[in-house]
Amino acid sequence: MKRILPVFFIVLWVIFSGMGGTPATDVPVPAVNFRATVIDDQDIATKCANVSWEGKTFFRAERGRGVITIPFEKVKKVTRVADAGGGGVDAQVVLKSGETVAVTFDGEARFFGQTTFGTYRISAKNIKEIFFE
Repeated sequence: MKRILPVFFIVLWVIFSGMGGTPATDVPVPAVNFRATVIDDQDIATKCANVSWEGKTFFRAERGRGVITIPFEKVKKVTRVADAGGGGVDAQVVLKSGETVAVTFDGEARFFGQTTFGTYRISAKNIKEIFFE
């Protein structure tokens, strides 16, 4: 019994020491470094580099009953318009060409980026505007 007790405590220590790890800080890093400023629903602006939408460099959204993708290289600005039914977010995407496209994002879709002070992630439902550089 005296030999089992130290082994038991070592096993417990190994198990419980892994439970207090640091939070996940990695965000997807795309092949192309797009830069953008995100303004959240609390009017806090955050400048980001290496931005992505769910790890991709294009927005995936619904337009009517269809699904569209809009590459970041075409986007100038995204502005939230209203909450849509079913947890979605209605938005307007202003293209560099000047055209405006009305879309609906999944409210749980995430926008990722890297800042000078760490990583950044935000759900679509909390985004007010995104300005691409």
